[in-house]
Amino acid sequence: MRLVVQDAPVLKSAIESIVCLVEEGQFEVKKDGLYLKAMDPSQISMVSFRMPKEAFVEYDAPEEMTIGVDIGQLSNVLSRGKKGEKAELSIEDGRLVIRFFGQKHKRTFKVPLIETGERSQKEPAIEFNNWATIKADALKETLKDAKLVSSHIRLQLTPDLFIVDVRGENGDVKAEFEKGGEELMELNTKEGSKATFPLQYLEDMVKATASGAAVKINLETDRPLKLEYSVEGAKVVYYLAPRIETD
Repeated sequence: MRLVVQDAPVLKSAIESIVCLVEEGQFEVKKDGLYLKAMDPSQISMVSFRMPKEAFVEYDAPEEMTIGVDIGQLSNVLSRGKKGEKAELSIEDGRLVIRFFGQKHKRTFKVPLIETGERSQKEPAIEFNNWATIKADALKETLKDAKLVSSHIRLQLTPDLFIVDVRGENGDVKAEFEKGGEELMELNTKEGSKATFPLQYLEDMVKATASGAAVKINLETDRPLKLEYSVEGAKVVYYLAPRIETD
């Protein structure tokens, strides 16, 4: 196995979308790309990651394999990659080798592979009929506002609005994004939908988004949320269980 990206920080940014939720996991190296599906330790959220072979300048995977790694440790090593350096992943003597190299300069890190004991996860079989696509910066700022008053956040879709409604002991916050506005890029719903979620998880999920990125939020009433975006050629999908409330 030999996987190479042109610019080392690109790989760091992509892996950042996983480390926000998962401490360890199993990468699947397939013919068409690098995959990972894992639950967070609390078992209320899930990340599904795919980095296609086209995101690499070299992708040599003669046979499919599974690689268990400490995601935090991998992220820390990848943070040492510098702009202008290539980053290479390979396996040697039962260890994952991360190699950074530029012109006449090479650095090599080796980290142990681990046995996660995790079975391959399946994504929830939910049909999503309601969704909104919003700019990442707008969503991040709204989550910062919400954090001032509560640890939970209610998301709602109407035919004309994407609404973030937060109520807590320290007050209320409500943000409304109108269909056709600059920040709300897409809105699709007929009957509307709403659900409440833990705020910290949503903050973690969008942490890896780039400025101006599009975040798609799939929302059904009191069902798990599906949140997805692209980062450095990788596609990331998250699922988050709702907090069931009685009005």
